[in-house]
Parts: sequence; C-alpha cells; structure tokens
Amino acid sequence: MDWTAGDLAACYGGDVVSRVIGWGTASVLAPRGLRVGPSHVAMICEHAGRPVWVESTMLCLRRCVVTGRQRRGVQAHEPASRVADYAAAGGRVERYRLTDINSLSREERGLLSRILIRRFVRGERRYDLRGALRSGGRLLPFTRLFPSADLERLFCSELAAAVLMRLNRMNHSNPARYNPARLLRELVRTGKYERALEPGSLAGEATVAELREAAA
Repeated sequence: MDWTAGDLAACYGGDVVSRVIGWGTASVLAPRGLRVGPSHVAMICEHAGRPVWVESTMLCLRRCVVTGRQRRGVQAHEPASRVADYAAAGGRVERYRLTDINSLSREERGLLSRILIRRFVRGERRYDLRGALRSGGRLLPFTRLFPSADLERLFCSELAAAVLMRLNRMNHSNPARYNPARLLRELVRTGKYERALEPGSLAGEATVAELREAAA
C-alpha cells in the first residue's frame, strides 16, 4: 500500500475480540463498506522523511520506531509491518484518504507530525481501555453522563478524532465519543474521507462493474 500523511488505516482483526468489536458497533444504516466497522484505526503522518503509522494500542508487540520501546499507548511503526501483522493474523487493513478538497497543505502535514510525534508518541500517552469500552455504547456517548475527553490517555479512534478536530477536518466535539466505526462513518458521510483502493483491486473492479450494470 502507498501511504500519505493524513491517511487513516481501518483495521479489521481476525481474532474473536476484534470481531466482537466490529459486530458490536455494526449498523445497517452505515455507508457502504462500513456496516460492520473496523475494530481499530491508525493515522499516518511523516517522520524522518517517510510515512509512519501512529496508533494507540496495548496489543502491538513491536518496538515503536520513534522511542525504540514497546508501548501500551501511543506508538509509531512502519505501515507495511503493521499491515503484515493484520494479514498474518487473518485480518486486513483498508486505507481511507482525505478527499481532494480536504487534502492537507504542507503546513498542515507538518502540524500533523508535530502533534502526533512530539505530543503523543514522545509524550508517551497511555492507552485508555475504559474510554474505548464506553465509546462502544449506542446511547451513552450522546448523553450528559458521558465523561469529558482526557488527552493524557487515549484509545485509537479518540486520538484520530482529536487530531482531525485540531486540523479542522471534523466539527469540534468530544473525541472520546468516537469508536472506530462511528469515526469512519462520520468522515465518509460528511465527504471528508473516502476509501482509497489499490489500482486493479478486486473491490475497485466490483465497483466499476456495478456502475456499468446500473447504467445499462
């Protein structure tokens, strides 16, 4: 996969927990391809002249390429290595990219890297398991009982939502309300992101075939 700053990696794990997360946040009203959402998301930024995959997780055994340590929280990795991890475990990764009119300027790409690498990765922000569990609720995230965001401890989609709000690619609200599926559905519905298919991929060919059939 070819990655660029601002891309989101939608990760579908092959293990039982990942499948429970995906089906537990499923929605028949979701945009196409997101009815069963991902169990995890990561964000791409630039570091040392190359794209890196930044995520908040406690399940990755690899050493962070920035700090050189294993982390239970925000960490950075080579994108290809994390895609390979998911494939080896029976899962997959889909790439979502900012639409043309929402693409990042050079200054915004620099800001993205500073936020993700300097503040969150080097700042060694920890993973928020309780927040991740709360975000999966259907109603609680939209009530006044839902806790405020705590950017010292973040789960995966909370991290991505907080950064996108800072870059003004999402309306400002409580980023802790967004589980992976809810985040991607909103970004696709509002036209900020779209799925980026590899040239000649099966998914791309299927879409073209369906369009031709509809036009016939």
